[in-house]
Amino acid sequence: MSDILTQDEINALMNGESGGENAPNDHFSGGGTSASSSFSQEALSQLSEVAKLSLGATSSVVQILLNKEIAITLDQVRVIDFPELMAEGGGEDFLLTRIGFTKGFDGNSYLMLKKTVSAVIGDLMMGGSGLDVEFQDMHISAVGEMMNQMMGKTTTSLSEIFKKRVDISPPEVEVVNFNSEIPGSMPDFTNTALFLRIGFSLKIGDVVETEMVQLLPTAFAQTMAAELSKPEKDVQKKPKPAPPTSVGAQQPFQPQTPPMGAPIPPQIPGMGMGMGMPGQMPGMGVPMQAQYPGMGMPGMHIPGQTQGSPAEFGMLQMPMGLGLQSNIDLLLDVPLQITVELGRTRMLIKDILELGIGSVVELNKLAGESVEVFVNSKLIAKGEVVVIDENFAVRITSIINPQDRLQAL
Repeated sequence: MSDILTQDEINALMNGESGGENAPNDHFSGGGTSASSSFSQEALSQLSEVAKLSLGATSSVVQILLNKEIAITLDQVRVIDFPELMAEGGGEDFLLTRIGFTKGFDGNSYLMLKKTVSAVIGDLMMGGSGLDVEFQDMHISAVGEMMNQMMGKTTTSLSEIFKKRVDISPPEVEVVNFNSEIPGSMPDFTNTALFLRIGFSLKIGDVVETEMVQLLPTAFAQTMAAELSKPEKDVQKKPKPAPPTSVGAQQPFQPQTPPMGAPIPPQIPGMGMGMGMPGQMPGMGVPMQAQYPGMGMPGMHIPGQTQGSPAEFGMLQMPMGLGLQSNIDLLLDVPLQITVELGRTRMLIKDILELGIGSVVELNKLAGESVEVFVNSKLIAKGEVVVIDENFAVRITSIINPQDRLQAL
């Protein structure tokens, strides 16, 4: 057997490289021959860039939810089939989240986290330390909320990238083990399924560092790649044609201003002496001010003439009977929302999830203290709670003055 490698073997080794000086930052590889047959290297590069700009940019959202320093970086993009997905799972339990696209795209995106990591995330969202945590069912809801917030920001990025509106449905989360069974409740998962596997490195402070995986069905990923490869159309606005002109058409009058220092022509007899409008030539609709702009206008000075004082105008007054009351009469039949607030409080997600029948929520008001009455979220009065014919009611005890109340509405 020869020790000399063929060109095909050299190309195969180079495509399988994961490092080196000339290796790209994003590692692309394929499961068997599926990568080369499903996506070109350019398409993989484009999709990895979309992943970095969309899901990779959600670290700020996760940081707010977990109250920890978060780093999400793209690690690997490759095509994988379901048998390989099972082998990589190694019999471990995962939380699989399905996000369905309702506008802009027709397909599903899946996010996958280890069950142990999901327990840490759920505990941090509930105000815990994230250390020595056992998985509970409530952690599923917590992770689902985090994925919902992340994908909400992702859709904004996708809308900007693809220049169209992109919306998603609420996420669906369940615990899966690929070695046990195929997740039947999740579409796109079959024994022959192919996915574009996008691996992200997720670091949560000094608590945990793990991999978060996004799975895109290859058909859906190919649709996104096809839209990315479309050439941008250069939309040029056609110049508006000039309006046709006919010979002998009347041109609009252009007033001419005499040059500085030039003598002002004498007035034509009859101008301003009862023939037509003052300062207007008989038979001509051109006022004197139009011929010589600035004549007779306050603030304008013509050489040889004395500058007059600025004109003074009287204050406009509203006619009698058309005051504020007539305007309010137009609004008297507009319905308003009245709300009575007993009190407020702030609770952690952990405390809210622990609420049950018989739980008591303490408010920030003392017993017997006045309740507040809001109209369209504007405070207008305070009162006390009474009972009338077995119904709760509020007796007004104090109210703001009518002018302030009107402004609040």
